Amino acid sequence: MRRRNVTVAVLAVLCVAVSAAARAQTASGAGPTPPPDAVAVAKTVDGFIEALDAADIEKFAELFAPDATAFFPLAPFTDRLENRAQITKVFAAFFESIRKGKSGPQYMNLVPQDARIQLYGDTAIVTFHFKGAELVSRRTLVLRRDGARWLIVHLHASGIAVEKG
Repeated sequence: MRRRNVTVAVLAVLCVAVSAAARAQTASGAGPTPPPDAVAVAKTVDGFIEALDAADIEKFAELFAPDATAFFPLAPFTDRLENRAQITKVFAAFFESIRKGKSGPQYMNLVPQDARIQLYGDTAIVTFHFKGAELVSRRTLVLRRDGARWLIVHLHASGIAVEKG
């Protein structure tokens, strides 16, 4: 089964969350139309998930602003990563480790759940999570408009152990 397209999930959640004006029916009655900025942000998030799934460091790095920061969810990286170069170096090593022993690409099959986009002018906050058998992996992306593109300026990744019982 192919990974659900994150744009569909993000836009479905977005349609519920947008303002009354954005939720107005079109003349043809076709339903709500998400704001263009939300569509552009969702496209960046799609690229983020696709780069992770493919362990594609070049595509991944292109999505981050030069001054981006990140909190990586795994040891030994407990400090904030301070720029795109540091983020790229850490994720390149991570991608190398997940490619070992696999014939990919499609090294991962991440399916974001409960995605939400919040727009604030030239800034967007996107939150979602991945559910595993033992861990819920939470993600927050902060994006900034850079001309016609939206770039990630911060990634916060954390995980919570699933209670067994």
